[in-house]
Amino acid sequence: MPFSLHREIQVLHVDDDPSITDLTGTFLEREDDRFAVQTATSADEGLENINDRPPDCVVSDYNMPGTDGIEFLQAVREEYPDLPFILFTGKGSEAVASDAIAAGVTDYLQKGSGTERYELLANRIRNAVRTRREAERADRQEQLMRLTEFNGDTGGFELDTESNTVVLTAGTRRIIGRRNQHEMSLEEALKLFHPDDREDIQHTLDKVLETREELYDTWRLQPGDGEERLLDMTITPVVENGGEVTKLRGAGHDITEREEHERTARQRQKQLSLFFEESPLGAVQWDSEFQFERMNRRAEEILGYSEAELCGESWEGIVAGDDRGQVGDAVEKLLDADGGTHVINRNVRKDGEAITCEWHNRVVTGADGDVQTIFSKFQDVTDRERRKTELEEYETIIEALSDAVYVLDEKGQFTYVNDELVELVGYDRETILGNTPSLIKDEEAVQRAEQELGRLLSSDGPEAVTFEVTVYPREGDPIVCEDHMGVLPYDGEEFNGSVGTLRDVTEQREREAELRQTTNQLQGVIDSVESAMWIRNTDHEYVYMNQYHRDLFDIADDTDIAGKRAADLHSAEVAEKFQQNDQRVYETREQVEIEEVIQTDDGRQYFLTRIVPLFDNGSVYATCGIATNITEQKEYEEKL
Repeated sequence: MPFSLHREIQVLHVDDDPSITDLTGTFLEREDDRFAVQTATSADEGLENINDRPPDCVVSDYNMPGTDGIEFLQAVREEYPDLPFILFTGKGSEAVASDAIAAGVTDYLQKGSGTERYELLANRIRNAVRTRREAERADRQEQLMRLTEFNGDTGGFELDTESNTVVLTAGTRRIIGRRNQHEMSLEEALKLFHPDDREDIQHTLDKVLETREELYDTWRLQPGDGEERLLDMTITPVVENGGEVTKLRGAGHDITEREEHERTARQRQKQLSLFFEESPLGAVQWDSEFQFERMNRRAEEILGYSEAELCGESWEGIVAGDDRGQVGDAVEKLLDADGGTHVINRNVRKDGEAITCEWHNRVVTGADGDVQTIFSKFQDVTDRERRKTELEEYETIIEALSDAVYVLDEKGQFTYVNDELVELVGYDRETILGNTPSLIKDEEAVQRAEQELGRLLSSDGPEAVTFEVTVYPREGDPIVCEDHMGVLPYDGEEFNGSVGTLRDVTEQREREAELRQTTNQLQGVIDSVESAMWIRNTDHEYVYMNQYHRDLFDIADDTDIAGKRAADLHSAEVAEKFQQNDQRVYETREQVEIEEVIQTDDGRQYFLTRIVPLFDNGSVYATCGIATNITEQKEYEEKL
């Protein structure tokens, strides 16, 4: 029977989720009984199936482990440049679509819920296969006409199925270089072809005998002169009156010189058609002088112009003045068919808004190498470039920080550390990145960090937490650090990781321990003094207070004041006054003497307060205060 568009359609569906391939296969075969769906769960398995028996169409997911859908497409295109390939993916973005188009995808479709998406997929498969079959049939007919009429690079043969004798026409004898040999055995004829093609040719002959259908294919002819030719052959069964197939007749067409050029042209035309009709990116076609010829709807949305408004206009009208030199150089290279394929520049919309766009350009040349037209696809990357600039600024700021900074991904692995962290722990950056905090922390510290992270991720958790950990560097003594940690921004429930700083507080903790020891030694002496005494660190936290101070403000003896601020122990008015006094000392680095009135549980009382800074290596690390009760003196003065 003649070549038919109604024969079975072999579909290979590649997706790492078997439930999706099963569901898709069921819907497709239910939608059209011509569909025969074969499945594979990886790109490697898909390539094996294609090499064993190429299907009529490949449907592939994008996001697969190992080899993703784009890499799979590129591998298929290396061996099967015309095989219909549809990217059917749940991950839809302009970047994925752009990469797919560049790799030569036939169609691009996002997954969705409902049977409508499978109906649409079935329709896309039918269209892709129909387009390819019609193109191939038209190619053969056109080749036969041209070769017969002009070149004569066509020939015929007739195979007697009983004797396996092949009778050759004059055209065939000319093609194989045996002008005086009118017939040969099938075995001898098969030896004229590439060894890898002989089994396939025999299989095709057997299939024509079995199915009584006309078949065609292209094989590599090696006539013996050291040259290899491509032969496009059509084989037709001859049925005698008795209903038996007694002969096979065929026509061979030498398509060597035309095949590569026409295949490239067909592939380019398919890509450019998809480029305009389906691309989520902006698409523009330019003439040989780089003036607008046409543009798609997305390009109109990005630039704010209609196609009619820009048709015939120069590229300069949409490019910011400062960028015209850069773009002009790229245009010149494109018109010379010498590069300029990728450019990022600022464009100007119709409303005057300046935006940043990324352009990918492709030149179409004629047989003489002259530029005929130029196609561009582009997207608005203003936000991306701004984020890139902000990220560079943030990284500059982070590198300038004196604290160690780290970023962990959702798996708890280091993805970024600044120079200070590298210096703190003593490991090189390559060792740290990709490793987990267990490299520098013991199990207890790791568990503490995980607990704090759990607090951050809870619905009512804080935005950041600060806790103390011990870090174990590659060499040297353990380092006591304050870990200030938060989570990276994320949408929905998809946790992206955490970020934090490590501040070395080893010396600070040692000083505080020494201070507490000294304080304890002086406790007995100081508690006997009839004045309030205290020490507060730079975080305004109490390190010490004597008994008089406790009694004055009614603070119980069993109250642990270490680490507590004035606001935790006193009224807001008193706490604010104490903090202001300490701040004066930190700013002036000198003793402060104040007469002040303080409201206590025994009423208003007058104090003469002296606060002095405590230094360590030239830095103020705490304040020490003594307040003498002068209430009786003030009352006496008032009576006088």
